[in-house]
Parts: sequence; C-alpha cells; structure tokens
Amino acid sequence: MRYTLFTTPILSPILRGISRIILTIIRWRVVGVLPTDHRKYVLIVAPHTSNWDFVLFVLAVSVLRLKPSVLIKSTLFVGPLGWFLRYCGAIPVNRSQANSLVNYIAAIYQEREDFVLIVTPEGTRSANANWKRGFHHVARAAHVPILIVYVDSVKKTIGIEGVMEPSDDVDSDLLKLKRFFDTKSGLKPKNYAS
Repeated sequence: MRYTLFTTPILSPILRGISRIILTIIRWRVVGVLPTDHRKYVLIVAPHTSNWDFVLFVLAVSVLRLKPSVLIKSTLFVGPLGWFLRYCGAIPVNRSQANSLVNYIAAIYQEREDFVLIVTPEGTRSANANWKRGFHHVARAAHVPILIVYVDSVKKTIGIEGVMEPSDDVDSDLLKLKRFFDTKSGLKPKNYAS
C-alpha cells in the first residue's frame, strides 16, 4: 500500500483531529455520509470559487476518512514538490492528451479495489458556465457513479448530496447537476456561473 497524507498511520488521525477542531473554530460542518455500497466513484465538488475551497475540502476529506486522488498537471511534479503532491494523492497528467487521459484514469479504476477521483467540473475558480465534461467521460468509461459534493457558504457546510449514475446523455446530466449546484453559494459567489 502506498501511503498518502490521508492514510499514513499516526499522522492521519492527528490530521483528522486537527481538521475537526479547525472546522469547529471556523463554524463549518460536514453533512451527509459517504456511500457504503461504492468503493469507487468520481467525486465532483462545486461551486469552486476560491482557493480557500481547497483548504475546506482537505479538512472535510480528513474528517470523512476519504482517501482521494486529484489530477494535477505533470509540469508541477518536479523535485520535492512532486513528492509532496504524490503524497497528497495527486496524479500527474499531460492535459494535451485528453482522450488518452480518460482511458488512463479508467484503467486506474480497473486496477484498484478502492479509488476516488476528485474533480471540480467548473475547471477554474472564475465564473465558467461551460463545465468540463471529463469527469462524466471518466465515470462512464470506468463504469462508476458520480458522487455529488457541494460547498455552501451561506449554511457553512460541505455536504454530500448522493450518487448519480452517469447516463448516455451528458448534456442532460450536466443540466441536472447545474440546477442542483445553482442552489448553493460558493465562498465568492460572483465567481460562479450557472
């Protein structure tokens, strides 16, 4: 087993305790539970409107005992930063190879007993009504559901809404997802576009 920030003995329980304390101090809470009937899924989170979303999500992931992976451009994997990114669960990707990337990620799902990939469908912290479709393509190619997670600054919650089985109609699925996320407020609401 390859250890990450979220699976290292001794360190992970300490991080979990610190995460609970920080969430209590800043008066945020995690609501909902992870699905127990799925060990593999694509986790999408929105609205993604600020760099602080990442901090909140690390705290939530730790509290939930989730062992996630994220895709990060391969050019950042240099020296100690590369080691640290891998330790945090990052997978280096070459963004110019979009078609082979879906197959590459789908193969990881097939190889592993447990695998959770976190994706922000907006693809940016700026207002973007044209969501990236890669998460949907990966879920379909890997035959895994999509777990819907939201950030709501009004209620100060990071919430787990539930799973969605991706259909053949990506446009319809995106419309349903956007309608749901339109009811949530990111940390910087002006940076969200439905």
